[in-house]
Amino acid sequence: MGGKGSGNRHPKRVPYEKNPLMQAKNPREVDPQSNRAAIVFGKALYSLTMEELDLSDAEAVEQRFYDFLDLCDEHGLKPMVTGLAMAFGINRSQLTRIGQGDESVLARKLTAKSRHAVKKAYDFMQVSWEINLQTERGNPVKWLFLGKNYYGMRDQTEQVITRRDEGMALPAPEEVAAKYAAIVGRPEPAVMEGAREPLAIEGDVIAVEAEVVPADGD
Repeated sequence: MGGKGSGNRHPKRVPYEKNPLMQAKNPREVDPQSNRAAIVFGKALYSLTMEELDLSDAEAVEQRFYDFLDLCDEHGLKPMVTGLAMAFGINRSQLTRIGQGDESVLARKLTAKSRHAVKKAYDFMQVSWEINLQTERGNPVKWLFLGKNYYGMRDQTEQVITRRDEGMALPAPEEVAAKYAAIVGRPEPAVMEGAREPLAIEGDVIAVEAEVVPADGD
């Protein structure tokens, strides 16, 4: 007992070296080079954002965007939406909503020009994402995931369901009149008139003599 399909509640333990879930939970299972790059870039971005950005100043917003791109280039990393939001001193949700045209976000801090600058930065990030997706030579799933989370992309198929009456259509009154006119051997106009008057059916008249039977006691 206990074989495949037997409902064994205690299956054989998967070795650690063959269990990616267990490896992912281990904080030491990292690529040292990637880990160092993330830490160094994070420290540099942290230092950049220590100076608070005046979101009402469009030129300051634009300069912070260029500083962020230079930082990514310096560390050999692709620009990230979350990192750009941090550079602007806002969160990812706010950046995404501003980029998608929601003018209610940070309405008191952003001017028309500075909002436009933030939106253009968001548009740049979307173009960068599209280029990375097109030039991906490995697994594009990671880019699809980011597209859904950052740019509202969808890969679902929408079905439009329409209702259609499959019942037989009723014939027109003229068709019914013509049909029954042919059955009784009369022209159609007579049948149509019969809708207003009783229709007389031609036939032989047979006389029937009735016998009178006297009642009891007569």
